[in-house]
This record gives sequence, structure tokens and C-alpha cells, in this order.
Amino acid sequence: MPRFFAPPASWETGLVRLDSDESRHAAEVLRIQPGQHLTVFDGAGRSALGVLRKASKHGAEIEIESRFESACLPCQVTLIQAVPKGKLMEWILEKSTELGVSRIVPVITERSVVQIDSGDALRKQEKWQRVVVEACKQCGQNWMPLVERPLSLAAFLSASRCGDFSMFGSLHPGSIAFAEALESALRPRDVSVFIGPEGDFSASEAAALTAWGARPVSLGSIVLRVETAALYCLSVL
Repeated sequence: MPRFFAPPASWETGLVRLDSDESRHAAEVLRIQPGQHLTVFDGAGRSALGVLRKASKHGAEIEIESRFESACLPCQVTLIQAVPKGKLMEWILEKSTELGVSRIVPVITERSVVQIDSGDALRKQEKWQRVVVEACKQCGQNWMPLVERPLSLAAFLSASRCGDFSMFGSLHPGSIAFAEALESALRPRDVSVFIGPEGDFSASEAAALTAWGARPVSLGSIVLRVETAALYCLSVL
């Protein structure tokens, strides 16, 4: 059954309205006709079964027949991901969404190959948020993660506070085993996971992360690729 995203603000009545992108997809790509059943979700835990009443690329409308609530995950996980080369970031976004991450913050580090200027940051954010929307539609995830605007690691640390449990994957000496780090976490409700670029965080960045409150964690004796490290950490959590 076709599945669409409708922002929470459009759920105030029994008639849900799709935005222009979703309406165009319904009307022009899938060619859904009025009277057909479909499902919608709002990204905040709600989903619904409904009937398409109006099909237009400018604004499709769905009459809700039944609503459902998905329980919020007990642990809210933020992935702070150094932007990798190529299309790996989109792959990480998709898989992170499937694994239930709450927020994704793309960061630029000292060793990042990809550089994003301020003029391109908003465009990247909008593109990556759309990737997350599509991932939610495909996998049935009703809690949609928020993709923040890309920024430098230093800017993120200066503007953010350390949560209940924060860690960063590290190849530096002094890193502790993942299992050991989790034993001291005491079922945290707010977790931050930092994954560095190809080549790891620099020594100065590792020191800044430690001072901020994140624990350096070893992911094993095998050096994992960036995307593998991100999904490994999220899967374990």
C-alpha cells in the first residue's frame, strides 16, 4: 500500500494534506486515483490509514479512517557524522533511519575531504532530510530523524551540551572497549555518537571531544570504514 509523509500540522482535522513533493509523487508518479486507500505518517510517531479524496500535484488530500501511535524509543540517539566522500552520507542517513536514530548532525572535521561552504549548507540539509523522508516511507519508520545543517565539529561542540552518554569511535591510544563504555552508561536516555572521517579524528579533535564529555571508544582491532563504524555503533546501542 502506498505510504506518504504528511507534516504534523496537517493532522488537526480528519483530512490530511500532503505537501507539494508528496502530492506530485502521488498524482504524477504513482498516479493514485481518488478513492484508493493509502497510509500516511507524520514523523512524530503517528500513522494512519486513509482514502485519497483529492489527487493533484499541487495538494493531495486524504480522509483519515483509522489512526495509530508508535511508541517512542526509550533512548534518543544523536549521530554526529563527519561527512564522507561520494554518496556514502546518503547511505548512512538511510540506514540510520532504519535503526531508529533521533537526530543526525553532519560535521566537517580537520581531515574531512568533503568541504561544505555556508551557501551550500542549506541545500545539503534539505536534500539529506528528503533522503530520510524516503527511508521512513520505505521501512515503515514513524519517528523521523531530524537532519541538522552541516557545520564544523568545533561549532557543534561549542553550541551543544553533553548528554547522558556520549562517545566517539577512536583509533587513538587510551580508547576503551565498547562493552566497557556501555557498562557505565546506566541505561541512558540521551546518547551522542561521534563518527569521524576517513583517517579518524585528529589528536586535537579527540582532546576536544574528551574535554566536552565524550568517551573515546575502540570498535575493535579491525579498522572499520566510516559507514560501517556508524551502523555498528547504532546497532549496538
